[in-house]
Amino acid sequence: MKTQTTKIPFEEACPRLFSLSIFKDFSKNKKDDVEMFRKLYDKFSAESYDAGDSIIKEGEQGRNLYILTSGCLQISRKTQFNDEIAIADLDDRQNVFFGESALVETEERSATVRATTKCKVLVLDVSDFFQFCTEYPRLGFFVYRQIIKRMQQVIKRANNDITRLYVALFKEIEGTA
Repeated sequence: MKTQTTKIPFEEACPRLFSLSIFKDFSKNKKDDVEMFRKLYDKFSAESYDAGDSIIKEGEQGRNLYILTSGCLQISRKTQFNDEIAIADLDDRQNVFFGESALVETEERSATVRATTKCKVLVLDVSDFFQFCTEYPRLGFFVYRQIIKRMQQVIKRANNDITRLYVALFKEIEGTA
């Protein structure tokens, strides 16, 4: 069950924030960056989920970016036959964030993220992020740049998968597989 929880102090969260690839253009060694992130951190809320709880659900409208601070989770998607398949199992040691596409456009979620153990996440609402970026456009520019890079990687992987499937199907049809 989702519950609101107390955020860890910024000093504890700071190393995790700066280790996320979405924030890789910033440095915990630069005073200006640290102060900007301290203000950004004020925009985050904290939530806790029990094992089995869905944090986000495929098909729902996305409005938040999530950063996993503790626990393990699983990402899954539904097939065309409505079967759910696991895509990835992740834990807090992997510097996990998800839901970042909501910062670009509040469209339907493309996957379900479910807690497999008790999890704690930091949550940033898209409207708070937009408001913050009006004051700190440099952050917005670099974060959007990283989101675009991540989306490009997903598209490249999908294109490669489609090509491999096409070749396998073609070989099967020809009887050369």
